[in-house]
Amino acid sequence: MRLPHFSHDRLRRARRLAAGAVMFSVVASVASTGVAHAESNQDRRDRLESALKTSQESLRNSKAEAATAQQNLTTSQQRLASQQAVLSQARSDVAAARKADAALAVKLDQAKADLRAADDAVAAGRTQLAADRKKYATTMNRLIQQSSPLQGIAVFTTNLTTNDINQRTQWSAVATDYSKKAVEEISAKVVQLQAAEKTQAAATRQAAQRKKESQAHLETTRVLEKEAALAADAVASTVKLNAATAAEKQAQLAADQAATSKIKGQVAEVNAAIKRAAARKAAAAAAAARRQAEEASNRLATAAASADRKTSRSGSGRHASNTAGSYSAVANYNGVDPWGFYWGQCVSYAAWKVRTTTGWSNFQNQTNGVHFGNAVNWGAAARSIGVRVDTSPSVDSVAWRTSGYAGHVAWVTAVHSDGTIDVSEYNFQVPGGFGTRSHVNWSAGGSTGFDGFIHF
Repeated sequence: MRLPHFSHDRLRRARRLAAGAVMFSVVASVASTGVAHAESNQDRRDRLESALKTSQESLRNSKAEAATAQQNLTTSQQRLASQQAVLSQARSDVAAARKADAALAVKLDQAKADLRAADDAVAAGRTQLAADRKKYATTMNRLIQQSSPLQGIAVFTTNLTTNDINQRTQWSAVATDYSKKAVEEISAKVVQLQAAEKTQAAATRQAAQRKKESQAHLETTRVLEKEAALAADAVASTVKLNAATAAEKQAQLAADQAATSKIKGQVAEVNAAIKRAAARKAAAAAAAARRQAEEASNRLATAAASADRKTSRSGSGRHASNTAGSYSAVANYNGVDPWGFYWGQCVSYAAWKVRTTTGWSNFQNQTNGVHFGNAVNWGAAARSIGVRVDTSPSVDSVAWRTSGYAGHVAWVTAVHSDGTIDVSEYNFQVPGGFGTRSHVNWSAGGSTGFDGFIHF
C-alpha cells in the first residue's frame, strides 16, 4: 500500500538528502574551526536549518510509514474477517437463489404445460370448426339439390302436382331450419375457438415471462457463486496456512502419541512378564506347600483312621466313631482344606471321612474332573463318577439332602432296625463345629431328614 503523501522513492530520496545534509553540516562545522572565514555563520545556520528541516521531514515520513504499516496490518486483519463474513453470506445467498430457481423451474414447467394445453385446444377447435363447416356445406348442397330454385314459379303453373309442391315446400322449411341451427352451432364454436386462441396467447406470454424470470434468477445465482469464489480466494492463503500448521501439529501429536503408546506398551509387557514370573513362582510355592500339607494330613489321617477302627469295631456289627476324631487336628486350615472344601463345613468333614474310611483316599472337590462343591450337588456328582447313590442307608455311607440353599451331608455311623440312623456331622447343630444325632428318621425329609445315601 502507498503512503498518503509520500511515495517510497520520494521517501528514500528524502532520507538520503537528510543524511547528506547532516553529514555536510558536521563537515562544514569542523572545517570552520580551521578556516574561520571559509563561510559566514549565517550560511552555516542556513545549512543546519535546512538539514534539520530535511531530517524532521524524514522523521515525519518514518512515523507516517510506521503508522501506515500498522494501519495496513489492522486493515488486512479486518478485511480477513470481512471476507470470511462475505463468504458465509454468499453461500447463504447461493443456497437461497438455488431454492428460488427450483421454484421458478416448477412455475416454468407449469406454464409450458398450460401452453401445450392451449395449443391443443386451439388445434382441436380449428379442426372441429373445419369439420362442422364441411358438414354444413355438404348438408346444404343435398337439401338444395332436392329443392328446385323455381319452386316459387312452379306454384303458379300446372306442371307440378299438389304433392310435388307440398314436398318441395317441406324440403325448403327443413333446409331453412337446418341452416339456422348449423349457423348457430358454428358461431358458438367460432366463439370458443377465439377464447382458446386468447388462452393460448396468454399462456405464451406467461411462459415467456416465467422463462425471463428464471433466466434472471439464474444470472443472480451465477453472480453470487462468482462472489463466493472470489471471497474464498481472498481467504484461501490464510486458510491454507492454518490448515498446514494444523496438519503439522496434528502429525507431531500423532507421532508423539504413537511413541508414547509404544513406550507404554513396552512397559506393560515388562510389567506383565514380571507378574507372570511372580505368579509362576507363587503358584509353584503354593503347589509345593499344598502337596506337603496334603501328604502330612494324609499321614495323620491314615494313622487316626487306624486308631478309630481299632476302638470302634465290636461284636458282629460295624459302626463308625461318634467323635470328630482327628479331623480338627488334620484339617483346621482356617480356610480351604487340603482336599478343596471349606474347613468346618459339612462337606469338608464328610470328605475327610471318605478319604480316611473308604477306598477313596484321594477324594477331593475335583475328583475325576467332577466338581462336588455344595452338599446339594453331591448325589449327581457321585453318580457321574460311578459311585452308587440310593435310598438304602449303610454304615460308612454319606447321608445326602438337597433341601435348603446348599443342602447337607452327614456321615452314617449306625443303622437301626426301625430304619432310623445315627450320624456324625459338622455345621448342623453346632455352627462350624462337630455334632452327632441318634435315631434320625431320615425319610421324614425337611431340614432334619435326607434324600438318599452315597456309598463310596
